[in-house]
Amino acid sequence: MGGGRGCAKSFEIDACMLTRRGQFPGTVGCIVMRNYDQVRKYHIEPMMRNWPELEKFLNKSDGQLKWTGTDGKRAQIDFSYAENLADVERRFRSANYFDIFVDQAEQFTEDELREMKKACRWPGTLGKCKMMLAFNMGGIGIQTLRKWFHTREYNERETAENFAFVHVFPWDNVEWSRVALAEDGFTEDDYYRWTDEQRMLYCASRSDYGRDLNSADDALRNRDWLGSWESFEGAYFGRVFERKSTMVTAQQVSRLIQPWDIRWLSMDWGKTHYCVTYWHARTLLAPEQVLRVLGWTVDKPIKAVITYRELVLNEMSSPDVGRKLVEATAGEEKQVRNFYLSPDAFGERDSDFTTAMNLGAVLRIVGLPEPEPADNDRKGGWSLMYDLLQDTKRHGYIDGEVWLISAECPNLLESLPILMRDPKNLDDIIKTDTGAARLEQDVADSARYGLKSMLRPRMIAPQSVRENELVQSITDLTQKNIALMKFRENEMRRTRVSRAPSWRS
Repeated sequence: MGGGRGCAKSFEIDACMLTRRGQFPGTVGCIVMRNYDQVRKYHIEPMMRNWPELEKFLNKSDGQLKWTGTDGKRAQIDFSYAENLADVERRFRSANYFDIFVDQAEQFTEDELREMKKACRWPGTLGKCKMMLAFNMGGIGIQTLRKWFHTREYNERETAENFAFVHVFPWDNVEWSRVALAEDGFTEDDYYRWTDEQRMLYCASRSDYGRDLNSADDALRNRDWLGSWESFEGAYFGRVFERKSTMVTAQQVSRLIQPWDIRWLSMDWGKTHYCVTYWHARTLLAPEQVLRVLGWTVDKPIKAVITYRELVLNEMSSPDVGRKLVEATAGEEKQVRNFYLSPDAFGERDSDFTTAMNLGAVLRIVGLPEPEPADNDRKGGWSLMYDLLQDTKRHGYIDGEVWLISAECPNLLESLPILMRDPKNLDDIIKTDTGAARLEQDVADSARYGLKSMLRPRMIAPQSVRENELVQSITDLTQKNIALMKFRENEMRRTRVSRAPSWRS
């Protein structure tokens, strides 16, 4: 069951789970999400609100709901979560569930979903155990879900009849339009007697939530309002991002990065938007180390870039952001060689000095490198990231360099598979909602700055050459002088960070 946002998918899971326990007395069902906070917020608490008589049967410490039916048989619902494949295996490897309902299934990988499915089994039954996947159009698993439920691609041992799909939309949920219906003299029954198109138009015009979703830019509207499968046909990294190859645990990171390896930072500055920083390292891995730590079999050493730490901040001054960087990098100051910062920070000011100057003043105190302008070649940066992810998926067998991302960088892992190609410029990633904060785009830009600036930097022409290129097309002498003045002022700001004043708290 998948589609747009706000379609009451979580409520349907709860209602269906309770109904199934009544239909099949003495059985156990399981509701699964990625982490416990989600399960509590979207299922345990709503279920207690909607059916308060169940609260006395809830065991909060075990995350279970148990009661005895009128036939004397016990019914049970487990509220579970799994943050990675190892967690899935630990929780489901020996389990037996009559039903398993996975909410926000787009957050799980194919391997994780298949492992859960093995636990959907019950003695003495045939064809009655069910697994339901409820999802939005996004996330790391959307390509797998698209394969199963849209293009219907199955392997030779799978049966198409075992897969069914219900496409849902925000206008299927009467709650968004209930106030307007009462004002207009309609009932809920009237609403559901209308055609699909009538409900869509009413929700889009007479509900705040529907109006917001319908008025978003095309990419977000297709995903969240129309719940369109086609909205993800243009995923930039859709063919090359493979989470199980790319993601490494914190323990694996500590075994891969050596004290002598180069480390650097990258940041996409933002005060009203998100401010995202990544820590990277570059290393050379021997075949036996690759096998021991990653489980890959290779016949020669491979180069690896490891993005191992993530820091997402919002609405903080540049000196405060600098202090957060110092705290997060404690103990690594001598190993960090570069700090690549988004170019806008060298002209933007949130005090008497530029953002870059303020950051540099704080970092200099502890011996961290001061920021330098990141290479903002968007097309070259996305292309590099694509190549790295492709080589990672192939385990670096074509003399490529692999890109490993720590599980400590969850926003980066979630963002990469949902970044969309710009249909007007297929070599670039589309910028959606440029007036609002979009975390996945700030995350991607920060990673791009770090990888492109260190691994494949552009050669910057001398200032005199760039000045000549700038004024060649300007014939008016006054306009030419104004353009040169602005250009030289920006150059001075860009290179002035090394002379920034000391910052005193």
